Amino acid sequence: MKLRGDLLKQIRRKRGLSQTALAEGICTQATISLMEKQNRLPKMDILTAICERLNISSDRIVENEVSGINETFNQIVDNLISRNFEDASTLLKKVHVKNLESDFDKQRYYYLVGMVQVESDQLDEAIFNFELVLTQFATTSANIYLAMTTAGMALAYLKRGDKERAARLTTRSVKLIDNKKLIGSLHQWASIDCQIAELYLQLDDPDNAIKVANKGIELCREHDSLFLLDELYLCIGRSYILKNDAKKAKEALEIAKSLSIARHGSVTEDTILLELKNLEV
Repeated sequence: MKLRGDLLKQIRRKRGLSQTALAEGICTQATISLMEKQNRLPKMDILTAICERLNISSDRIVENEVSGINETFNQIVDNLISRNFEDASTLLKKVHVKNLESDFDKQRYYYLVGMVQVESDQLDEAIFNFELVLTQFATTSANIYLAMTTAGMALAYLKRGDKERAARLTTRSVKLIDNKKLIGSLHQWASIDCQIAELYLQLDDPDNAIKVANKGIELCREHDSLFLLDELYLCIGRSYILKNDAKKAKEALEIAKSLSIARHGSVTEDTILLELKNLEV
């Protein structure tokens, strides 16, 4: 991960703060200077406090360094979102974990392997890989993958039929993202909101599913992004079906259908049309 010191300096000045004022009660002025001039990444608690004082999310000034492996991981994520699990699995087999240099890349690798395994019902293997992320990398990389991995493990236990443990893990993942101290991109935050909303729906908790899905929708609106909006509204529609509110269900599903078309025929479209057809029966 790379700190954008130039952007930090720009935002600080827009807020009318000196380096000393920004640092007060958090760190030294010298730390701010090193961040701005040398892109020095501080400890996570310092970075979080600085971002809170500036009223920005940490991903505004921290970005993942572009590399060949980063591009491969992005392709795997895109395939998972598109439910192309076979392609995701093929790409993962080309990644050699021994060649991964950073804990962050290893964390992403084991998370993605676990998600592919969940979808192929290799649940024991998936849980093992998720536990690697949570036990070996939890203290070295405070990013959104901690919450995503926890939600992934919840899904694995849900598919096992252990609803009680799945519910506990879902609650834990919600607490992690509510903390707002994790570094992640817009797509990652929207993805985790969608994942948790779907978990709540499968746990027969439509109220919380709607609440979390609306958080994801608001996030996408703030960034003028259509990313996963169709799936978030689909989740809301299904939640209202569970609540026996056909009117609100249809409203949400119609929005989901329009967004799915806008996203150029997302894989969600057929599912949305089926839900709408069932409502008319």
